[in-house]
Amino acid sequence: MSKQAPIDVILNCILVNENVRPAMLVQPQDYGEATGKDPNTKSILQKIKTNFPELLQSENYETYQGIIISKTNYNGQSVSLNDMGKILGYPCYQDFEDLDRDKTTYGIDFNIIFKNGKKMQLWGNICKDKTKLTEFNNLAAKAKNAFNNPKYKSLLQGNEVANIEIDIRVIIPTQELINNLIQNKNMTKEEMDELREHLANLGFTNDLVEYDFQFYNPIHQGIILTLLSKYKNDVLSPFYPLQEYPGKLEEVDEITKKLEINLIQILNETKINHQGGKKNKKTRRYKNHLSNRKTKRY
Repeated sequence: MSKQAPIDVILNCILVNENVRPAMLVQPQDYGEATGKDPNTKSILQKIKTNFPELLQSENYETYQGIIISKTNYNGQSVSLNDMGKILGYPCYQDFEDLDRDKTTYGIDFNIIFKNGKKMQLWGNICKDKTKLTEFNNLAAKAKNAFNNPKYKSLLQGNEVANIEIDIRVIIPTQELINNLIQNKNMTKEEMDELREHLANLGFTNDLVEYDFQFYNPIHQGIILTLLSKYKNDVLSPFYPLQEYPGKLEEVDEITKKLEINLIQILNETKINHQGGKKNKKTRRYKNHLSNRKTKRY
């Protein structure tokens, strides 16, 4: 186990400690676990407590989305999904309940640029439009000052922050992806990214998320359309987050993995070349924006 928490956790804790954002969230499923009592998450929480003693940790609240790290105690409180966006300090939290998922929305990402040139998304917010950009930019300016505070130098362990970028992604509605596939339109890079993210949010691993689909192949096309329809009409959604159902998160993941293996077998066995023969093709790698299906996407 590392002596320090993951760098994204450290950076978010700095923002909360310096009152740049009111709270951050530690989600056990990011570490393959279900609660704050599981070993990896427990270790991270202990490191937060050591390095940021003023920050409180709240896990006993409804509706559970992870461990809230804040200067406010939320244990025993009722926290709606809309409340969570406000608690975490997302500029577009008010959009959450009114978002029309059949219309184009915008993913606004808070990205860290390190002095070594690496880039990392610290957090992101889904917005109905771009009217809150000024708030994002103001947060970025405050965050940069917080990260440059000398008292955090040892915690950053050489991961000094050079800059913060606010990036905007167009989020393409699932139905639009479905319509374009039915009409045999060529997929753009943005549409491909969105497809990959949807597959990840269904719980599949990179074996399927980054699979080299043959979009001209009717069998491949049918499988993709079915998965997109499942994403749009997820029968498990009334039970999210699955951490509220002990043991079910692991059971769903196990079933999903078996489904993935079957799908890949079908995809491989039905690959065709332009002459009609079967062919194995090297898998390409696509950049995708992953979010977690076990919690609501803000």
